[in-house]
Amino acid sequence: MEPTFKIQVAENLTGEASLVIEISLWGISYVVIDSKKNCHTLLVYHFPEGASIEKAALFIKMSVSSEPILQESFTKVTIIYAYPRAILFPHALLDGINKKLVLELVHGDINDDYIHSDFVYKQNLHVFYVVPKLLDSVFSYLFSSMNITHQYSLLPDLLPFKQNHLYCIFGNSFFTVQLVKDGQLQFVQSFSFKVPEDVVYYLLQLCDSYLVPVTQVLLQITGMTETESKIHQALKMHFIHIQFETLPKDFRYPEKMKQLPSHYFSNLFLMALCV
Repeated sequence: MEPTFKIQVAENLTGEASLVIEISLWGISYVVIDSKKNCHTLLVYHFPEGASIEKAALFIKMSVSSEPILQESFTKVTIIYAYPRAILFPHALLDGINKKLVLELVHGDINDDYIHSDFVYKQNLHVFYVVPKLLDSVFSYLFSSMNITHQYSLLPDLLPFKQNHLYCIFGNSFFTVQLVKDGQLQFVQSFSFKVPEDVVYYLLQLCDSYLVPVTQVLLQITGMTETESKIHQALKMHFIHIQFETLPKDFRYPEKMKQLPSHYFSNLFLMALCV
């Protein structure tokens, strides 16, 4: 199997390094960063549309077996789940709460998958999320020791959001959006879409629901979308302030990566800073 993007400095590591993995409905990404904050390897795989958990598990096993760099010994391995079965929950209401019941009220039956939670202390809230049992088994088999978290748990700390801000991460037919109003976190959720107008509808509805004037919000875009895509063209018809995110300056990147749009991978490296 061939990755959609493969950027690598060398086939083998010469020193200590950490591995950050993000998995979502649309694909899986691997980032290898050495102890000097050099990006050593970036691998991005896109799943076939509508890929099941079983197919995603097969992709994980095949990607690790086909890439020697992923079989190295890492000082730290972090799995970031970006699946949409997750909710934000206030800490003040936590006592006696049934996490499974709360998740099922929003996302339907969970069956025998695992339920995890992260505490986002700066926001004084918890993120409850579902981890598919099969994926957990595969990762546990491939990596002897790992930390897990959810994309929603990291988003509030990615950037110093101020005033009114929409932060969108695009994947293949999915996007995640975070809304900040007057500097305060209001909303995080993922949506599927088929046409650009779907994206516009969700974002306009979100602004309307939280009384955020569209003309007074910064829409920041990252992930797999083009600067001149139909989505961008549709968004420009409604949003005045649109910005494509750049790579954080905390890391040093291979020259090949600098030849690609930086917003493709900016969210991955911002999350790598948080873990």
